Amino acid sequence: MSCQERATSPLPDDSAYFPLEVGNYWTYQVSTETYLTANVPTKQSYQLQQKVSSSYQMNGQLVFIIDELTRPTNQSPWTLKSIRSLYKNRVEVIDQDNNSPIVKLAFPIAPSTSWNKNLYNTNPLSLLRYEAIVRPFISGKNRFDNTVTVLGTNDSTLVSQEKYLRVYARSIGCVYQEDRSLAFCQESPACLGTGAIQSGTTAKWVLIASDRFP
Repeated sequence: MSCQERATSPLPDDSAYFPLEVGNYWTYQVSTETYLTANVPTKQSYQLQQKVSSSYQMNGQLVFIIDELTRPTNQSPWTLKSIRSLYKNRVEVIDQDNNSPIVKLAFPIAPSTSWNKNLYNTNPLSLLRYEAIVRPFISGKNRFDNTVTVLGTNDSTLVSQEKYLRVYARSIGCVYQEDRSLAFCQESPACLGTGAIQSGTTAKWVLIASDRFP
């Protein structure tokens, strides 16, 4: 049984928010913070590049190979981090990450469209939906005039905070993403509700270069 709400005949250009051609690349400035109990956060900043290195046909479906590379600064050489496959059709975009398929986007792009990103794996239900459709978005030094936002969990309570956010620009791809998974202090009544972080991680990706835009 599916938790998806989507039509079977999406607009032909919906997948333009996730372009895929051999040779495409996207370079991000990544910032992360890791919180451990009774410690200040460990911060990291590095560059990550996703590059479409090749493609092949499988059962009539065109599958793309994505090389993911990292480097500490733009003066450093790239180091291959991982390789995965990705494909899209008129219904969805599937990212095969660590042999666990994730539904990145579902079509049509509309406020009423929602989907379970873990539909094809055994992980718990995780619903995504669209908001801020065809809106301008500023990411770093770049302005993108036509974007859609994908929002997943976005909850904050006295004890935790969870956030999943992706912004896709038409004809370019993902230009920004943010993840948060934090646990707040509960060790004493004095710290409960203060927002003091006890453990967890945050990550932000900002697109800084791509062959898809000047």
